[in-house]
Amino acid sequence: MESMVSEVDVNSGENAVKNGGDGQSMVSAIIITYNSSRCILSCLKSLGDEMAACNGEILVFDNNSTDNTVDIVRAAMPETRMFISPRNLGFAAANNQAIRMVNGRFILFVNPDTVMDKGSFGRLLDAIKSQPRAGAVVGRMRNPDGSFQPTCRKIPDTRNIFFSRGSVLSKLKILARNGNSYTIGDFDRITEVPAAAATCMLVDRNLFERIGGFDNRFFLFAEDIDLSVRIRQSRRKMYFVPEAGAIHLWGEGSQISPVRRSWHHHVAVWKFFMKHYPNGFSLLVLPAALLVNFAIRAMTGLDSK
Repeated sequence: MESMVSEVDVNSGENAVKNGGDGQSMVSAIIITYNSSRCILSCLKSLGDEMAACNGEILVFDNNSTDNTVDIVRAAMPETRMFISPRNLGFAAANNQAIRMVNGRFILFVNPDTVMDKGSFGRLLDAIKSQPRAGAVVGRMRNPDGSFQPTCRKIPDTRNIFFSRGSVLSKLKILARNGNSYTIGDFDRITEVPAAAATCMLVDRNLFERIGGFDNRFFLFAEDIDLSVRIRQSRRKMYFVPEAGAIHLWGEGSQISPVRRSWHHHVAVWKFFMKHYPNGFSLLVLPAALLVNFAIRAMTGLDSK
């Protein structure tokens, strides 16, 4: 498949994809931006320090931002390599394009609204190399106030999906007991988890490519959970690494309306179920439940919180 991106070479004529000393960098970090001007510099500065420690490379793949994201990166960090898509491909397809432009044996997918703690990337790299059958590892995310931010979760099914982060029923915590809860709490040691968000996820590139990368049918959301399922199906594992910390400014990575973000999330959930549970529930019951949930969130203002 031909690339659908146009290249912006911010290194004045040099090849935008540089090889490591052996023809392949050990690690590559990919950041997908779309109207990310409010947070991209903080992300790049923290990530740059981490990559410098391991001679890694960073690629910013811009999804045709309509704000000044590209100009900000060019002006403040001209050494950063950047590619600009002629249209917004969505998160999954953009990452699949971007991975062809980097050389890392391991790939770090990191959101532009993430600020990594010093030394965190090295801990992720150590974990993916040392943990049994590790296919991907994720860091411990925090809110700006320092509180724990859950990004690991169970595989969605017909029961726990009604208590996901976006469900109005999740607000009624009494109903989410007895194993119905969807998200997974904190751990004090490296722990295998069923699935995780790709907020700050390090993957084995060979595995990622072998299982087909992210599924392009997911424009935004659920692509990482779908990837988690396929990692498990390939008999590899995903681990949560609490020592690898980062602040995640949830929702700041892309300046789109909360209602539009919520719509993408609801559509992604339906696509996930149609792919993994192609049955009457996914075809008939779930769409109706998702539409009701979306309408309630929009009318009550939950999507703005």
